[in-house]
Amino acid sequence: MKGAADMFWIVGGLILLAALPGLLNLNLAPLEMVANLRPQVAVAALVFGVAALTVGRLWTGGGAVVLGACLLLLTPELFARPSPPVTQPGLKLVWANVFKTDAVVERLAALAERTDADIVVLAEPPRDSARTREALAAWPFVHGPEDPSIHGTVVFSRRPISARTTGAVVEGGYPLTVVDVEGVRIIALHPPVAVTPRRLAGRNAMLRSAREAATGQSIVIGDMNATPWSRQLRLTASDLVRVSTGPGSTWFSSLPVLGLPIDQIFATPGLQASARVGPGIGSDHLPLLVSIAPE
Repeated sequence: MKGAADMFWIVGGLILLAALPGLLNLNLAPLEMVANLRPQVAVAALVFGVAALTVGRLWTGGGAVVLGACLLLLTPELFARPSPPVTQPGLKLVWANVFKTDAVVERLAALAERTDADIVVLAEPPRDSARTREALAAWPFVHGPEDPSIHGTVVFSRRPISARTTGAVVEGGYPLTVVDVEGVRIIALHPPVAVTPRRLAGRNAMLRSAREAATGQSIVIGDMNATPWSRQLRLTASDLVRVSTGPGSTWFSSLPVLGLPIDQIFATPGLQASARVGPGIGSDHLPLLVSIAPE
């Protein structure tokens, strides 16, 4: 009996410790990573609270339920509605982290063909860049580092690219890929997972550079390795408009609590943009299907 009581308090203590980074939203590695798990911790707190209430631990159970509710209230992005669909003609874009796998690139190309995409943007390209280019031959205009060790992003376009830039590699981070296509600037990035202070600083510097590059009609898109309720992506959303895909997730699972929405898109104010989560293509990430209507 004593062992069960001890385990009860251990579980409750662990949930409380996991909840603190989410409540404080600290910009410290690796606590910032734990803050991304706020919905999962909230569900754990609610389940623990209900269990405590059923065995008569009213104060403990009530406190856990309140804690879970507070975590969810602090995460309004989890309940955001999808951005309104774009009704005007414009550009169609498909984004995906292809996990360095040729078969995933081929499935992504098929998805882009079915959706009549003008632009395909991928992260973590396979080592065989020739095979990638062959699979995406219908999108002949290419820019970006096709080297998996760089963790960059590559843009493939049916339409000519009028300007192209590869951002400098910041310490702890990776380059940004910036292209202009028919008056729209596309800024693609794949920041590192913020497991150390150096990588956190690199990730933050990449997001800052992306915001600075977003002039005129621009979108910022990428596998951010962070959720919309993270401190840095909320800062990005204060300068740009987050294009919501609704409550679905893009990594590990499409379900909000089992997965995380770490593939994100932002647009400059005034640019019409909508996005939805696409079907699985064999990667650990789900793709994004994006529509853009430039003025």
